Amino acid sequence: MHQLKGIYTIDHSEAGDHSLETWVLDCPEGTVLVDGGMTPQAIENIAAELKSMKKTWKDVKLILVTHKHGDHVKNLPKLKELTGAPVKAHRLEAPLIEKAVGVKVEGLEDGEVVPYCGGIEVIWVPGHSEGNASYYLKKQRVIIAGDTIFSDPDGNLIAPPEKWCLDAKQAAKGIERLLNYDFDNLLYAHGKDVMGGAKAKVRELVARTR
Repeated sequence: MHQLKGIYTIDHSEAGDHSLETWVLDCPEGTVLVDGGMTPQAIENIAAELKSMKKTWKDVKLILVTHKHGDHVKNLPKLKELTGAPVKAHRLEAPLIEKAVGVKVEGLEDGEVVPYCGGIEVIWVPGHSEGNASYYLKKQRVIIAGDTIFSDPDGNLIAPPEKWCLDAKQAAKGIERLLNYDFDNLLYAHGKDVMGGAKAKVRELVARTR
């Protein structure tokens, strides 16, 4: 689904409730995937989105990963086979993903800017996992939060639930880091994306979780 110029969201949920997403970035330098889902159906969903963009697997030049959890990384071996693209994640997460799925993962530093789509900055927000990361697209004023933020059944933004976190308090506190960036749109893995007014909603979340 086309969200913003050059940014596409893929909803892998059977219910259509955006309970698991992948993102495709149509950059001048090449296509970028962010997270890859965990099922064969997710692979088919990505293929269909690429086709709608008039792209093929070989147009994918980079795979970024937000963190190590299986619903985000289980498809990496197949995606690597299909695309041949390098896989990158925060440097603390990279070896953990490698161990989990057997795919080489290059480490990124907090604040590092990946040279695609006008610059994709790595935001390290640990707590959900050791090297959990969000990605900031300055030009588009978008943060791809991954699992840095969740939502409740009513669609309200919440901190990552404790049962899914390495350190839930650290994860909640780290959300405040997102407020250092100029963004208006928030794409996250487990809930409906916030299109417009996203920074204000994140600020409200931070105030509630202090």
